[in-house]
Amino acid sequence: MLFSDPVFGAFFALYFGAHLATPPRYRLYLLIVGSTIFYGWWKIEYIWLPYLLSAIAWGGVLFIARAKAPEIRKRRLVGTLILLFAPLIAFKYTHFLVYDVLGASAHGSDDRFRFALPLGVSFVTFTLTAYVVDTYRGRFPPVRRFTEILGYVLFFPHLIAGPILRPNEFLPQLSKMTRALGARFTLGMALFVLGLCKKLIFADAIAPYVDAVYAQGPHGSYDYLLAIYGFSIQIYCDFSGYTDMAIGLAYLLRIRLPQNFRSPYSSGSIVEFWRRWHITLSFWLRDYLYIPLGGNRLGFARQIINLMITMLLGGLWHGANWTFVIWGGLHGCGLAANHLRNRYWPDFKLPRWLGIIATFNFVTLAWIYFRSPTLGVAKDILAGPFMGTSSDAWAFLSDHAYPIALIVVFLAAHPFDSHARIRLALKSAPISVVWALLLVLATLAIALSQGSSAKFIYFDF
Repeated sequence: MLFSDPVFGAFFALYFGAHLATPPRYRLYLLIVGSTIFYGWWKIEYIWLPYLLSAIAWGGVLFIARAKAPEIRKRRLVGTLILLFAPLIAFKYTHFLVYDVLGASAHGSDDRFRFALPLGVSFVTFTLTAYVVDTYRGRFPPVRRFTEILGYVLFFPHLIAGPILRPNEFLPQLSKMTRALGARFTLGMALFVLGLCKKLIFADAIAPYVDAVYAQGPHGSYDYLLAIYGFSIQIYCDFSGYTDMAIGLAYLLRIRLPQNFRSPYSSGSIVEFWRRWHITLSFWLRDYLYIPLGGNRLGFARQIINLMITMLLGGLWHGANWTFVIWGGLHGCGLAANHLRNRYWPDFKLPRWLGIIATFNFVTLAWIYFRSPTLGVAKDILAGPFMGTSSDAWAFLSDHAYPIALIVVFLAAHPFDSHARIRLALKSAPISVVWALLLVLATLAIALSQGSSAKFIYFDF
C-alpha cells in the first residue's frame, strides 16, 4: 500500500475508525495488527522478518542487561548486532559481495545470490540498532514487554522508509495514544496533504522525463540537463513527501515523529546540507558509526578518515552497487573539503547565495551516481549535456514547459517548505479556510495524478 493510493485511503479510514472505537489500553495491539496487515500487503511471505528482528533486539537487550562484567556486556552487544544485521546483509549484499567485491563475475553471474529485498529491512534494522545501543549505553531502560518493541518497529507510518526513530522518541508516546481529534488532527491532515502534493504533483510528474533519459538512447543536451536537475527535485519531493505524509498520519494517531527534512537545497554548504537532508539518518550515522570510530577525538587526520568511512558506508547502505559507494564518497570528499577549509582557511567564506548555488549543484551532480544503475550510465549522463545532440532551445522549452515550470515553482517555494510555517499558518488562519484549501489541494493532486501513483524511491532501500 502506498500512502498516495486509494487502497491505503480505505485501509486508513477503517484503521482510524477502529482506533477511535478501541479503548486506549488496547490500541497498542490494534497498532500491531494493523501494521502487520500494512506490511504484509506487499509480500506476505516476508511478514516474519520484522518480528524476527524485533525478537533479536528485545531478547538481546535483556541478555546484555543480565551481564555484570563490562567485557561480557560488550561481547553480548556485538553478538546481538551481528544477528540483527545478518538478514540485511544476506538479502541486500550477498550478490554484491560475491560478484562485485570477491570477483566471482569472472566466472559468470549467478542469480541464486540475488534475493528480493524485503520492504523496509534497512530502516527496521537501523531502528532496532538504535534501541539496542541506547539501552546498552544506559540512555534508555530495557523494555520488558515484547509488544512495545513490536509497536516501536511496526508503527506503519514510519515502517517502510522512516524517519528512523530512537527509542526515547517513540516508546514513551505509546501510552499517550488517547485523544485522536483536535489541533493535532488538523496539523496531521495539513502535513499529509503537503506530502501528497509533493509526491503526485511534483515527483511523479517529473519522473517520466528523468526515466526516459536514464533509460539511455539518443537525447539532446537539454534533455540531459532536465533529467539531471529534474531528479534532484524528484527525489526530494518523493522522499520528503513520504516523510510529510508519515508525520501527518502519526499526528492523527497522537504520535509525534521527528522532522526529517528542513529545506536542504537552501543549504550554504555540504555540512549544512547533511544537517537538513534525511536528518534522522545523518544523526544515526553520526551517533552509531562516526563517533564509535573515534569521531574528531583522535586528531584531524583521523577525523577525515572516519568521515570518509562513514559516508562510504552510508552510500553502501543505500544500495549494493558501486554507484552508491561513489555517491557516498563524493559527499565524504565534500564534507572533508569543508572541514579542511574551516581548519586552514577559516576567513575564506563564500557569500551565502553563492554557497547555496554551489552546494545545490554539487548535490545535483552527485545524484547522478545515486540514480544511475551502472557506472557506464553515470558516465553517459555526466557527458550528456556536452555530447548530446543539439536542439533548438525555444522548441525544447515549448515541448517541456510543464516539467520546467514545476522545477521553477519548486525552487521558488522550497525555502518556505517548513513544518514550523505550517503550524504558524494553522494558528492564524480560520479553520474553515484551512479545510477548504486542503480539500482543493488534495483534489488537485489526485486529479493531476489520474488516480495512480509511482512507488516511493526509498522503498527500495
